[in-house]
Amino acid sequence: MANATVAQAVNRQTVAAALQAARTEAAEHRAWINAINRAALNLEACPWAFDGEVLRIASASNSARYTISVDGCECKAGQAGRPCWHRAAWRLLRKAAEMLPPARPVLTDAEMAAIVDELYG
Repeated sequence: MANATVAQAVNRQTVAAALQAARTEAAEHRAWINAINRAALNLEACPWAFDGEVLRIASASNSARYTISVDGCECKAGQAGRPCWHRAAWRLLRKAAEMLPPARPVLTDAEMAAIVDELYG
């Protein structure tokens, strides 16, 4: 799933929908709710890059940068197995990407010609 089109297509509307779903799913887990809420704020405030699989995001409190993937987060909380806002941000962006409609395939000239021939030939 890693490609530039995922990052370009994820927008405030898809992240907002993912945020609403995440808050509902984590309603009984206060630590995750706190991480999700902080992630929502920091996705607006901190520079980040997401390719559909890996999130690279600046820390909100110092000059550190974190890399988050399906394997987890490298921050202290993440390494200790606790919820962190970095991991919550990654999950929000993944969920937002999953909400996108599938990309339409790009046809080659030969494929387009074959379709035209089939329809009108």
